[in-house]
Amino acid sequence: MFRINDEHLQGRLFTVIDDLPATAKKRLANSWAPIFYNYFFTRIDESVFAELYSNKYSRPNTPVNILIGFETLKSGFGFSDEELYDNFLFNLQFRYALGLHEIDEGYFNLRTIYNFRSALYRFEQDTGRNLIKEATSEITDEQIEQLQIKTGIQRMDSTQIQTNIRNMSRIQLLVEIIQRVYRILTESDQKKLNEYFADYIKEDSLHYCYRIKRNEAMSRLEGIGKVMAALVEELEEEYHSDEAYKHLKRVFFEHFKVEDSHRIQIKEGKELSGQTLQSPDDPEATYRRKQNESSKGYVANITETCDPENNIQLITEVNVKPNTTDDQELFKEDIERLKQRTEIKKIWTDGGYCGETAAEAAKENEVIHRTTAIKGRSKDENKIGLDDFTIEMDNDHIPKKMTCPNKQEGDIKRGRKVHRYSAGFDAGKCESCPLKNQCPTKILKKKPIRILRFSSKELRVALQRRIIKEQGKEGNIRAAVESTIRSVIHPFGGHRCKMPVRGKFRISCMIILSAMMVNIRRLTEYALKNGLKFLVDLYRLTGSIHLIDICCLNACKDLSYSVPLNKHSPLCLA
Repeated sequence: MFRINDEHLQGRLFTVIDDLPATAKKRLANSWAPIFYNYFFTRIDESVFAELYSNKYSRPNTPVNILIGFETLKSGFGFSDEELYDNFLFNLQFRYALGLHEIDEGYFNLRTIYNFRSALYRFEQDTGRNLIKEATSEITDEQIEQLQIKTGIQRMDSTQIQTNIRNMSRIQLLVEIIQRVYRILTESDQKKLNEYFADYIKEDSLHYCYRIKRNEAMSRLEGIGKVMAALVEELEEEYHSDEAYKHLKRVFFEHFKVEDSHRIQIKEGKELSGQTLQSPDDPEATYRRKQNESSKGYVANITETCDPENNIQLITEVNVKPNTTDDQELFKEDIERLKQRTEIKKIWTDGGYCGETAAEAAKENEVIHRTTAIKGRSKDENKIGLDDFTIEMDNDHIPKKMTCPNKQEGDIKRGRKVHRYSAGFDAGKCESCPLKNQCPTKILKKKPIRILRFSSKELRVALQRRIIKEQGKEGNIRAAVESTIRSVIHPFGGHRCKMPVRGKFRISCMIILSAMMVNIRRLTEYALKNGLKFLVDLYRLTGSIHLIDICCLNACKDLSYSVPLNKHSPLCLA
């Protein structure tokens, strides 16, 4: 039975927190814990999670906000479950952050958090909704609104995240799949099909590979292919719904080809794509090689505010996908959500987000896309490019007139094909041009005209190059997002981090909650710098401040911030 946890709003008259020395109270008040409690814990909408529980009258659930807070602290500090559980039981700072002010309250068994994760995963599989993402997005939106953070300008970047799977060779992966299929068979089927499995179940897949000589690899692969082909056909009727059989069928067609004569042919390594199964423990993980570094897992796309007028910048969107997902697809998906949730008008990215897909997404959502580089081959500086021409556009963003670097004007006309254009210049004037040998225009045979032909894609790239050239290094406000990326993945090992979990859902939840903890740390730093003003903003957001939070007023020297107080206001206690 689902029940909302609001007991933390009405605490006991005397608690262990009150017994702390004054210096300890002040240290607690100036830590992240009060901010976590007031700006995150109290803002969790528990009703979002009601669908996970039965409607029948039964034992009430463990408070959802405590479970979500537990998961957030785990992700934010990079703790194991047992490390965090010990902190939950014995650490006053962690307990205070979760609204618990006594040692004897809020106890739950560690098995409870495992069941909660399973329920969240099953719900996501059934409905496609990630309740953690929904709840945290709502909290971030409230923080942005109450702190009046401007969201018109934002920046975006992505990073590779490795899943917690073994690095297996090709043969080891295939043998592991065969062994797992054997385990799901009934005893009678195991005896019936023993001739197929006999060579592969004597030892684990790793030791099987140890005994393969270098010149035996291809013959072993051929034998594995024949066994898999027979098993795929033999087991389909009875075991087609089992996960192990699905993996068997998937890897067989990923690694082998069946010719017309039913001969099994091994695919070469270059024929295997990044979407091939990397491990049966994480079927959604993919393989990608980027900047001479390989990674098995996912990519996290992170967006944050970056308006120079903001006193604090917050992460607004986190999206996790298989790491073969193109940055443009991530851009398209996230820009649509950001447009719905925020007032975004301009987005900054690196060159990886350039392309037709991103351009269309930006145009549809009426967002200006600024990049710090252009994806693709660098421009030849010894030649004049399309970006060196000045192009005039009409109200519908259709090019109408072009001016060359030597100040000669030419009208732009549409070509015969869609999205093709051409601009004509007087060939007589071009003859005396000092830039003639560098010019990309071509002279017509029958007319004294020099023509420059280009596509809408080339035009888009040229305009981006021109903007990058004009803005220079001083105009780049994207670079700081790389520090944000580092902050989010730091608890898991930093660059090319390897997560302690596997599976897209679990990794998504941990990255999202780690991002929330980054926001909490930024709010804490902002609070320590702004003292009383921040507490007033906090009161406006939450409607209440616990006694311990007032302790930080003692350290606040700037008491000039005016606020209307009444006898019901917690600030009167100061």
